[in-house]
Amino acid sequence: MGTWKTVVAEIKNSDGVLEVVDARCPNEFRSKKLENMFKELNKPFWIIINKVDLVPKDFADRCKKVLKDTSDAVDVIHVSSKKFYGFWILRRSLKNYFDKKAKLVVVGFPNVGKSSLINMLAQYSVVSTAPVPGHTKGKQWIRISSKLLLSDTPGVIPKELANQDWAKILFPEDVEESAFILLEKIKNAEGSNFKEIYGLEPKPDEETLEKIALKFGFLKKGAEPDTHRAATKIINDWNSCKLTAWWL
Repeated sequence: MGTWKTVVAEIKNSDGVLEVVDARCPNEFRSKKLENMFKELNKPFWIIINKVDLVPKDFADRCKKVLKDTSDAVDVIHVSSKKFYGFWILRRSLKNYFDKKAKLVVVGFPNVGKSSLINMLAQYSVVSTAPVPGHTKGKQWIRISSKLLLSDTPGVIPKELANQDWAKILFPEDVEESAFILLEKIKNAEGSNFKEIYGLEPKPDEETLEKIALKFGFLKKGAEPDTHRAATKIINDWNSCKLTAWWL
């Protein structure tokens, strides 16, 4: 995971910011601390709702309205880097705002798809990606047009969230505890494909992990269900976007 100091330095050195959030739970992936900083530094910013192909259209549209109403963003734009959706809308918004050369920094939590967004805007694979939080290690500037440069920064969880839910899900130390936290969120979500994948309702308990372990053949010696492997699968399925759920 990147350092807060690195990201702050990049923001100060930029002409504007793209804040990337996960369409599955966009409000939880916003950083109010960062947004306040943008305002203090007088930096225009855009909220990019990435992975929009994973959620229903009516939910995505509702999220866009809520984020517009509750932020000072220049614009809130739906994007699917994977499906190249939103490319022209975002490019047009940026080109219309900046009438001269500009350096933009891309920020957001780990695994929201910052590098994939840059590849989409550059229209070729200029930075490496992986469905693993913390994949981007350093900073680099990438040209996406004759007048626009983007900086790809490591994902950072703000200090005030460092010991809370998403830090534990994205960088699990106790993988079963992390899976229970995620299962609680999915249980209360507006919708999910959890039952389709695992064949049962999402419940944050040991029995659920045991049933998943048995379903996928995750067994320890003595044919005991391996709940650690089951929990790891849930976390990995979420990070790779195989598992999805949506809530504001």
